[in-house]
Amino acid sequence: MSQMHQMQLSYVPTEDRVMFRLNTKARQEFRFWMTRRYMGILWNTLSKMIVDREDPKPVDIKKFERQLPVKDALAEAAKKEIEHKEAVSQSDFQTQYKESTYLPLGEEPALLFSVGIKPNQSGQPLLCMHPEKGQGIEMVLNDQILHSLCKLIVDTSEKAKWNQHLSFAPPPDSKEEPPAGLN
Repeated sequence: MSQMHQMQLSYVPTEDRVMFRLNTKARQEFRFWMTRRYMGILWNTLSKMIVDREDPKPVDIKKFERQLPVKDALAEAAKKEIEHKEAVSQSDFQTQYKESTYLPLGEEPALLFSVGIKPNQSGQPLLCMHPEKGQGIEMVLNDQILHSLCKLIVDTSEKAKWNQHLSFAPPPDSKEEPPAGLN
């Protein structure tokens, strides 16, 4: 696949699925279906990459010696949300998606079945999405693409009213008891 140009996710109510379309600078278009379950798995894969990633800008700890913050999951999630919003603000979500008539995998979208991440030859992460049978796609995930795809997943899931827990905060643990009230 040549260099990616645009991607689009759109909810199709009659299918209760999301159509994922990706076009390249060479004007190829790839079409896939994503189910609610697949979107959840994809979100978990992508958000784990964001959460586990090292901080891009190391902080000089000496500046904060007196007020070292307590590391907790919610604070880390808030930090990742801020990084996400900064990355997304640099993306173009206004330009209309340009359809192509050159469809190397055919006109009918394939139902995506597996998702994974592996390094390419230069060590960059490759997002691998494949149907159960047939060809899928593998695309380099730089920060811009990673965060843009996450935004598209959240927006499309909300539009579909799928009520998925799509945030960088850890899901509430059902085993924990709610905090006791103050008297």
